Amino acid sequence: MALMPNMLQYCSSLNSYDTFIILNKLLICMSQIEKFSDFIDSLIGKELRSYQKINELQKYFDDIAKYIFGNVAVVIGDSNSKQINYYLEEIEFYYNNGKISEEEFTFTTKKGEEKKGKKNYFSCTYKRERDAKQLFWHYSGVDICFQSDETCYGGILIRSFTKEYIDNEGKPKTELIAGPLRCSNELINQGVLSNSIPQIKEIKWPTDRIVYVNNIGSTVRQGIETSERYNEILDNINNENDGKDFPFFCYFIKRNEVEWKRVKYSSIPEKRANYIRSIV
Repeated sequence: MALMPNMLQYCSSLNSYDTFIILNKLLICMSQIEKFSDFIDSLIGKELRSYQKINELQKYFDDIAKYIFGNVAVVIGDSNSKQINYYLEEIEFYYNNGKISEEEFTFTTKKGEEKKGKKNYFSCTYKRERDAKQLFWHYSGVDICFQSDETCYGGILIRSFTKEYIDNEGKPKTELIAGPLRCSNELINQGVLSNSIPQIKEIKWPTDRIVYVNNIGSTVRQGIETSERYNEILDNINNENDGKDFPFFCYFIKRNEVEWKRVKYSSIPEKRANYIRSIV
């Protein structure tokens, strides 16, 4: 694994595009795909080409999220070194199979006017060719991939996680890292320091974290359904039914707002959830 830090140090001298290309190829060559239980393997490796409706994907993403929170972590190192576990706190789902296109709909404004809008939830997905459970770096962060090829691709964007490790004095430490680029940088930098490839592993979360697992929320994705064109629609929704088909593709473990603010995180998922609840 000595190649890891040398290659990443070389990447730092390149532009962003070349860095991601080299990093992703390096990880494909060096990482091992962890064997998961049949349940999660069947979910993440599932053939999704047949899905043509938003509610089908919503149910599928719901099932994955419920399992990930409590059973899956990103791991750097192993038991022979200082293992670092990253327990996911906030994730977003992205997928494109070419079958769910822009969806036209009609909504009623507060002035009583009927307007037409379009919702395209999938054109923002980065293309990739990856096996399920591999990590994929891109301009917005890092994904846990679904089985992906050039026509059917996607993954789970890691937006926030809690880092748990043993410090140099042998004391257990935890640290909340919030924001997709912060998470991406943490995995790259810690991989260099630990001389180890980040891996997706199925591990039972510690009992002191199970309390969080039973407190999962969902909402719209940051910067996608919360972009200006969606806000115009959402701000004008006039009745209870018009907004209910907006998909909730972001999942998070509910936390006190103070905890998010302590790490200077402005895109608090609970705020998005409260906003949507207040208007639909």
